[in-house]
Amino acid sequence: MPIDVQRRITHRVRSAVGPWIDRAARAVGQPVTHIRASEYAGTVRCRIDDLEAELSAAGFDWDPLSLYHYTPMGTSTDGSWVYRESPLADRQLHVVLFAQSVDRVDLYAHYEYNWLRHPVAHALQRDIRHEEGRRRMRGHLDRMDRDTYHESILHRKAAHLAELVDERFSVSLPL
Repeated sequence: MPIDVQRRITHRVRSAVGPWIDRAARAVGQPVTHIRASEYAGTVRCRIDDLEAELSAAGFDWDPLSLYHYTPMGTSTDGSWVYRESPLADRQLHVVLFAQSVDRVDLYAHYEYNWLRHPVAHALQRDIRHEEGRRRMRGHLDRMDRDTYHESILHRKAAHLAELVDERFSVSLPL
């Protein structure tokens, strides 16, 4: 199944069951759903579907069961991917994608317990390594030969605000 078709199907499923998953997680703990600046791996200038196809080819798996994540600006995630050395590896690299525009994707990553092998430690968010996740994801992007930009948080906030303003005030005039 092509990645864009798989993503659309799993995204619909995730959108339907996601709020239930998030509510259940909040019932048993205080899940952290806001990403941290220390997790910022970079910005890639391409369509999110193209980036996801590359992640899939590099061995990442789409994770529709991940909690929704949000940037400090309130943007919700557009994709959650994991990389494991093997299905039952001790830890996994979790990368969260935020499509800031049609051709601009911010990536945030952390290194955490693999939920398939350590469901309790994962659910309790034990020993999440933010900087290590960022470093590992940058290494993957380098191996994928993907140009990555490392924009300051001020630049990302300003770009995000400009895109929101543009979306709100763009008017389609009849020809």
